[in-house]
Amino acid sequence: MELTNKELKEIIGGASLTGAFLSSIKGCISVVFNLGQAVGGAIRRIATGNLCSF
Repeated sequence: MELTNKELKEIIGGASLTGAFLSSIKGCISVVFNLGQAVGGAIRRIATGNLCSF
């Protein structure tokens, strides 16, 4: 059985959430979380005056 061009254009397939997509989203969230921790720690050290002298 062969499909017509019209039927081929109507085919919708594939998963909307793939493992690679979810993994990349997790990586982005992890980067933002780590950046927030670093900035928060820096703000806390500046506010309390506990800075390392170079």
